[in-house]
Amino acid sequence: MSAAIELADVDAKAELAGGAGHLLVALPPSSAGGTRRNSSNGSSSSSFELSVCGSAAGADSFELSACGRDGGRRASSDVGRPDENGQRRRRAREVAREMVVEVVPALLVAVAGSVVAGSVLGGIQGSRAFERIPALFIMVTVLLNLKSNIELNMSARLSTLANLGVLDSKAEAVAATRSNMELLLLQSTIVGASVGLISVALSLLPGKGAAAGGGPFWADAAVLLAAGTGSTVAGSAVVGVLISATVHVGRACGVDPDNIGTPIASSFGDMTTLMLVGALASGLVAVSATAWPAVVAAGFVALGAALLRVVRANRQMAHHVGQGWLPLVYAAATSSVAGLIVEKCAPRFPGMPALVPVINGIGGNIGTVFASRVSTSLHRRPAHHHRDQHRLVMLILLAINVPVQVAFLLARQAMDPAAAAGPAFLLAYTVATVAHGLAMLVLGRAVCTLLWARGYDPDDYVNPLVTGTGDMLGTILLALVFLVAS
Repeated sequence: MSAAIELADVDAKAELAGGAGHLLVALPPSSAGGTRRNSSNGSSSSSFELSVCGSAAGADSFELSACGRDGGRRASSDVGRPDENGQRRRRAREVAREMVVEVVPALLVAVAGSVVAGSVLGGIQGSRAFERIPALFIMVTVLLNLKSNIELNMSARLSTLANLGVLDSKAEAVAATRSNMELLLLQSTIVGASVGLISVALSLLPGKGAAAGGGPFWADAAVLLAAGTGSTVAGSAVVGVLISATVHVGRACGVDPDNIGTPIASSFGDMTTLMLVGALASGLVAVSATAWPAVVAAGFVALGAALLRVVRANRQMAHHVGQGWLPLVYAAATSSVAGLIVEKCAPRFPGMPALVPVINGIGGNIGTVFASRVSTSLHRRPAHHHRDQHRLVMLILLAINVPVQVAFLLARQAMDPAAAAGPAFLLAYTVATVAHGLAMLVLGRAVCTLLWARGYDPDDYVNPLVTGTGDMLGTILLALVFLVAS
């Protein structure tokens, strides 16, 4: 037999009944935790009902339910349950608004920076230094790729620290920023010296050495080494400060650094490097007959040695010294292949070189933005809580990619009517941008997940893999677009 016991206003009364029963407990308003706001009239209801149901055989299965005085009954598991679907929709709208407001301006700045960098490169290629030392052309191509990627890695690391709350403490923020700047300058010294030496070696090839009337080999070699190392270190110092300011200010203003850090780094990195290469090379060529180029090169190498000791003494950053170099080599190799493709296709498709930085720049930037966000979520753990949001962000970034690409294409046609393209070209270009953007997003997520599963920090590895693959794939797709449209 089951029992029904009713208590009202803490006066106990018992009532026995056969079959299923209920327990009604009415608490006075002063009882802690016993009141519930009535949504219809705003009054406080101080009663709730517990139903205990069992079978005649005495099976001990129970059902717990609650109701107010109006007799309405709901399962206790539904009491206070939020509208999950409504929350999910609101969160989706918030993420979409955040991505559009924060990512689109950063992408526009990044692509504009790439276009300006192309103009700067065109200007310095006609300088006396480039005419005398053709190997500078080789150096600039490789240098831009490697330097850009180590700056992207710094941006990703700082963005992760910001989103984990590490930079909320002033002391930790200063320490983290200083440590990352020291690592960036060390890496830039290694990159600059390595690219300079490679350029010196390649200058020995027929047609790549000094022009007629140029200086001796050792003088040109000193200029290459000094210009490569000096421009890389100085440029990384400027961009590193910009990245740090972007992350800190963005965090303070409620902007996700993952959304803006990498596009800003890529937009200003190439411009500063090209300007510095042009200025340093011209200045060093003017004094190439003296010991100044060798002194400048030796000074930056000594700086690198000092930075190596400093970074190795830092327990938080020492392990980063040997990480991420193979992806940098991969990015340099694939970007060189992309450059060869452009060189071969440019005579047949004169409009292709102008669109290469657009398709590769936007596609690569949405890939690095997404990879930075995935890396941050992996550091937060557990990753499965973010899977739905990752899919949503992928769709939003893909939706952002197409109109931005087409807008730049139409703007180019408006400024240069001779470059006007027909419907077939627009359709083929749109398909190519969708394929390129989707490939970058899928690659970024897959590489981050794989690296994390194998114990590697994605912030040190993923960006060169994404940008290197993106440069080669985007260039191939663009060549196919011109081929199909022609």
